[in-house]
Amino acid sequence: MAAKRILLIANPASGQHRGERRLAQASERLASLGHAVTGTLTESAGHATRLAKSNAPDFEIIAALGGDGTVNEVANGLMAVEPGERPALATLPVGTGNDVALTYGLAHFESAIDALAKGSTRTLDVIRVQLMRDGKSVTRHALLFVAAGFAAEVIRKTGPRVKRIFGRRFSYSVGLFRALASFRAPEFSVKWDGGEQSGHMILLDHATTGDGTVAAMRVLASLVRSNRPASEELRMFEPVPQLLKNVRYEGASPLDAPTVKQAIADAEATLAGRGRLVIRASGTEPLIRVMAEGDDPKLVETVVNDIVGVIAESRSAA
Repeated sequence: MAAKRILLIANPASGQHRGERRLAQASERLASLGHAVTGTLTESAGHATRLAKSNAPDFEIIAALGGDGTVNEVANGLMAVEPGERPALATLPVGTGNDVALTYGLAHFESAIDALAKGSTRTLDVIRVQLMRDGKSVTRHALLFVAAGFAAEVIRKTGPRVKRIFGRRFSYSVGLFRALASFRAPEFSVKWDGGEQSGHMILLDHATTGDGTVAAMRVLASLVRSNRPASEELRMFEPVPQLLKNVRYEGASPLDAPTVKQAIADAEATLAGRGRLVIRASGTEPLIRVMAEGDDPKLVETVVNDIVGVIAESRSAA
């Protein structure tokens, strides 16, 4: 690879305070290969974001030396830069988890430096999240996933002090048990590309709302108890044909219209013993969700279309 201008942003506290030493190693190695290297240490939370954004015009590559938190901060700084002026993002794993580096096959610090030195690049999808904080809209970006509820609490409980004491192998286990002891499920709504997240498993022994992490843990516990592979254990229920359609409306909910109530009652009678019907209003959009499932796909389609037609007619009449 031709010589590049590279900025290394290191979190000195990452990896039980190995960040500064790793910064020196990476700087020396890349400089020996002819690259113009500048190294800097972060001083506080959010500092890596500001460093990446302000230095973007002067570098072709900006590398995050640290854990996933440092990578996330640098990525958010780069996403604030116009695409045509945005440097490449590199990650050199120094932290406790290093999930981003592991996902892209950069599990070891030395191999990550080799990839950076060779100029190995790939295009990544980035998740953009808009959330409300203190009454203001805030935009954040993520590379792998966005956590909320119990999963986010585990991450919060696995703070720098826990990582420093228990190290890479045990810190997240400690954070898990700390979260189990204090977690109280928050209430919030989620929209994904304009639509709301819907459908979850509620385990009242652990939380008052759906939580994907808790549900996954219970599934794993069931696999351990049964001593059977997931391919067998998860075949307890055979999937049946299902159809979901959304009907947009304005003003009052059409579910209160007598004609709609009668259509729903007729559909339930038609499906009795052969399927089920779920009709509900969206919690975040002016939509009525009409879902039916059953053994006969034609019957399911007929039932859903009949109800959708009645809702549309009642909406027009209103």
